[in-house]
Amino acid sequence: MKLVIGLTGRMGSGKTSVSKYLSRKYGASEMRFSQILMDILDRLYLEHRRENLQKLGECVRKALGMDVIVNAFENDLRNENSDIIVVDGIRYKNEVDMLRRFRDNVLIFIDAPARLRYERCRKRGEKGESSINFKEFLMAEKRETERYIDEIGEVADYRIENIGTLEDLYQKVDEIMEKILKNEED
Repeated sequence: MKLVIGLTGRMGSGKTSVSKYLSRKYGASEMRFSQILMDILDRLYLEHRRENLQKLGECVRKALGMDVIVNAFENDLRNENSDIIVVDGIRYKNEVDMLRRFRDNVLIFIDAPARLRYERCRKRGEKGESSINFKEFLMAEKRETERYIDEIGEVADYRIENIGTLEDLYQKVDEIMEKILKNEED
């Protein structure tokens, strides 16, 4: 059995925190669509800033087709040997379609209010995020890479409102994992 768990949500919602927790507690392999883009940025000697990732992703999809990154990523997933794989950052409908091609799959939507997500982004200090103001943060959410997240959230199997502490978040993840693993046994 290969269980593929997809995470979706807006910037700062807690996707990476959930991904890292699933890796630590449940032994999941962490994979991100953006890794393919980071590999390209490395080759070009460019920073892994959100803006660079968004622009590069848009360019690659426009030049080579919407499915080029998804197809490469699906091959990477199929070659991964872990029993549980967590995909951090599902942002497009074709990525959901790819997730659903795996027999055992789950999509989790993680959400939080915009102001809280903004504060989290500033605190985590990723390149280009620590110095933006709230208006710029809201503008970044209008980019192509963020456009379909609410629609994807509508088809998610589970929804997490991440408005508390990390411990609260982990408890919600454990409750979901208990249900998922119980279903896998049945």
